[in-house]
Amino acid sequence: MGKSVVFMSLAKKYAEVSNFPGTTVEVSRGKWRGNPLTDTPGVYGLAGANEEEKLAEALLAQADLAVNVVDATRLSRDLFLTLQLLDRGLPLVVVVNMMDEARNGGLFLDLAKLEALLHVPVIPATAVKGEGMAELALALESLLKKEKKSPRRQEESAELRIRANSIYRQVAPPLAKPAFSRLDRWLTGGLTGLFSAALVLAMIWWLLGGVVAGKLVDFTEGVVFNRWLLPPLVRLLGGLLPPGLLRQVLIGDFGLFTMALAYAIGLLLPLVFSFYLLLALLEDSGYLPRLAVLLDNSFRPLGLNGRAVIPLILGFGCVTMAVVSTRMLSSRRERLILIFLLGLAVPCSAQTGITALMLVPLGMGWLVLYGLILMGVFLAVGGLLNKFLPGQATGLFLELPPLRLPRLGNIWRKAWKKSWSFLGDAIPLFALGAVLVASLDHLGILARLELTLAPWTRGWLGLPPQVVSSFILGMIRRDFGAAGLMALALAPAQRFIALMTLTLFVPCIATLLVTVKEQGLLMALAVWFSSVLTALAVGGLLNLVL
Repeated sequence: MGKSVVFMSLAKKYAEVSNFPGTTVEVSRGKWRGNPLTDTPGVYGLAGANEEEKLAEALLAQADLAVNVVDATRLSRDLFLTLQLLDRGLPLVVVVNMMDEARNGGLFLDLAKLEALLHVPVIPATAVKGEGMAELALALESLLKKEKKSPRRQEESAELRIRANSIYRQVAPPLAKPAFSRLDRWLTGGLTGLFSAALVLAMIWWLLGGVVAGKLVDFTEGVVFNRWLLPPLVRLLGGLLPPGLLRQVLIGDFGLFTMALAYAIGLLLPLVFSFYLLLALLEDSGYLPRLAVLLDNSFRPLGLNGRAVIPLILGFGCVTMAVVSTRMLSSRRERLILIFLLGLAVPCSAQTGITALMLVPLGMGWLVLYGLILMGVFLAVGGLLNKFLPGQATGLFLELPPLRLPRLGNIWRKAWKKSWSFLGDAIPLFALGAVLVASLDHLGILARLELTLAPWTRGWLGLPPQVVSSFILGMIRRDFGAAGLMALALAPAQRFIALMTLTLFVPCIATLLVTVKEQGLLMALAVWFSSVLTALAVGGLLNLVL
């Protein structure tokens, strides 16, 4: 609908994005001529059916006036929300956006009549081109002088729909239902749609996992940080600081500079920004809802709907980034299920590469067995969570927007705004994690932990005590743990058990910290302990069988 474009036009350069307290829903805030401005979540109604609608209602209760941005090409649908807003008595201006697309499609709306029927200002606009924004500013100045009216009787949804349809028929000419283009039929068809989806998802995985994680991150983290920035900084601070806790916390193996900043900026920022670029591209082109609808039934047994496909694919690039992207799911229950599955049974691209490097020389059968066990754990745990967690999967209600060429400026603004917001939230968490782990290392607790756990690894997993170091490294970053196994002389079955256990072991510290941010400490600990128990159970059973 262009709601956020209208918001950015009004807010200009001053805008901040944050999660609303108590939710994972993002809200953008800014100012317009000294007045506070809030970009609510995009909703089609105010029935409190999901977290976004509940938050929108809460924000409206605090507002002095509202700007209702509707889609000119979907006016019949959007008038439902318009009528709900009118019934609440809030001073309102309606912005009919995407007028250019309506005209190009031969749809000419009588907006003067719409204004007369609604009794509120109606502004025609094409927000991405700035058309209608000056008129909107004048309308807002006038509305600020008006007071709220008393709310009307809240009508039933069926009555509102009848009213919305009646108004639409009076302002829009009768048109035949538009036929799908050949491309649309290809993308939403059975076999052709699945084939297209496979290509798109493979391209996403290749770009994020292969190009960004494999090439760009190698440069930003491996060259910029580990070769250019950190060595001189470590030498400088190493010469100034005496050996001790402060030195360990700042420039130790798990220090603020050597781990926290290097991970947050060198590792995650390229992945985060690239993810949001691709997501904005899929959104702006209209393909994302088609992909969700196409794969919806595949996720139902796991308590998820089609929206889960994007975070899942992203997890094979970076699980941390995938956890962030679970925000696109409609309910907290779905986000919990997917975060559990991502943390448990989805290896990131770096770990996948090292695992393949270690298993392929042993024979492709080991690699196939590795994939089958992961898939089995993924499906089994998803099914159990769906069965025992209260609630059920939400329906996937999407109206397919028209396919269009993405607007590069819009894509860039979306990606930059969301990436900057993520970085502001992530860096403090990474700093906290770095201080904690560096302190444990300095105090010798990590070394004692290795000695304590060694009998368990030897007796239950059938692995030498040295693998404990790899598991501890895996808590920091999974591919570090996998790489640590390469230096050990392990028999083929031991190598397979170690890699399988490490894959199912706890999420890396970055994923854990982001899970704390997204779902709270208790849920992050639940994911952590569940992963430990599952990994040890599967590893022990494999030791008995192999």
